[in-house]
Amino acid sequence: MTGARIVCVGDVVNDIVVVPVTAVRPDTDTTARIRRAAGGSAANSAAWLGALGAPVDFVGSVGLADAAQHADRLAAHGVVPHLGIADGLETATIVIVVDGDGRAMLTDRGANAALDQGQVTDELLDAAGWLHVTGYSLFDGPRAPGIRRLIERAHERGITVSMNPGSVGYIADYGVERFAADTAGVDVLLANLDEAALLTATDDPSAATSALAVRHGTAVVTRGSLPVLAAEGGSAVLEVPVPAATLVDPTGAGDAMAAGFLAARLGGAGLAAAVGSGIATAARAIGIVGGRPPAAR
Repeated sequence: MTGARIVCVGDVVNDIVVVPVTAVRPDTDTTARIRRAAGGSAANSAAWLGALGAPVDFVGSVGLADAAQHADRLAAHGVVPHLGIADGLETATIVIVVDGDGRAMLTDRGANAALDQGQVTDELLDAAGWLHVTGYSLFDGPRAPGIRRLIERAHERGITVSMNPGSVGYIADYGVERFAADTAGVDVLLANLDEAALLTATDDPSAATSALAVRHGTAVVTRGSLPVLAAEGGSAVLEVPVPAATLVDPTGAGDAMAAGFLAARLGGAGLAAAVGSGIATAARAIGIVGGRPPAAR
């Protein structure tokens, strides 16, 4: 590895998180707790990495109106922000309606469409030991050619590349075979069970984990409160228990899981220990509303 920093690349979003107090009633009012917060899968992971004390840079694209606010919010978590200003576009917005351990997400990708792999400078990569991208960047922004070039640039420097696939809906719209082809250079895939099943065409969690590990080198598959599965290459699948935790809002749990795993792995932890670190970080995330940790400053 060429350096000790982690570079996160991808989406940054204005989240509107809605937690209904009672069952949603159609065509009338339902009392709810509503919180506006900064989000985005890649930006969330960067924030959790910063909260864990990892040296981290974030590269993304935002609208002019709230660019300074997003930079400040990332910096408050110890993240060094590198934000491009998207001409004529507003920062992406997602309305998240929480329903127990599930949620519905209404998404306007906004300024994320303007993200370019060229925003990840050679200087950033020269100082990095790990590059983390999200699958959302295949759907807009850099898209497949840009992501492939970014992976190539990272591998030229001996940098490990990880990816959170994004979401089942986007992957299905994009095409499973196309997604697999365009992410072939990713070294570590961190997916939930639905994503893993879709990407491998199997409902067997262990088989799906093994298939992704063979394809990418390392695979981590989360299953809610069930043990997390992980494997490297053709090795046996590990099961890492998930301790009981209080669920307030599942938003950002996978992003926090990725952050805990990356920070531990870059620090030299083995696979099982890194997964355990990810689980512990995700447990913190689901205990609060929104996808990021409380700001350190």
